[in-house]
Amino acid sequence: MVERNYHLQDNVEPLPALYIELTRPSENAPFVKDLLAPLDTGAPFTAIPQKYKDIANLKLHDYTPIKHGNYYDPRCPKYLVKVTAEECVPQMVEIIFLPTLGQPVIGRNLMKCWHTKLEGPEQILKITES
Repeated sequence: MVERNYHLQDNVEPLPALYIELTRPSENAPFVKDLLAPLDTGAPFTAIPQKYKDIANLKLHDYTPIKHGNYYDPRCPKYLVKVTAEECVPQMVEIIFLPTLGQPVIGRNLMKCWHTKLEGPEQILKITES
């Protein structure tokens, strides 16, 4: 089980988040580490800021329509990547890159691998893997 206090970020309300690292499907070493990613139950996909796309060097997997605020892309590219969230087992999931994001977001496609419990008054995130 992973148990973490909510993270205080930019002097705003604390939020449930985990540090993630991203690894190409055919490799073992991550191409990016230590990205703080809030959990977002409203996000269908795990999303990464556009600035990481060039270093990712991932192969296109599929397309999906995406709306994020005023941003809309009817054919947003999806990529397969291995995501490791702190002490959790790495999971192969589809990610998208969004120009409107300032930080990564853990979406439902990764959260469905876990039983997640948010203890709001205590500001604690608990994850038990399926």
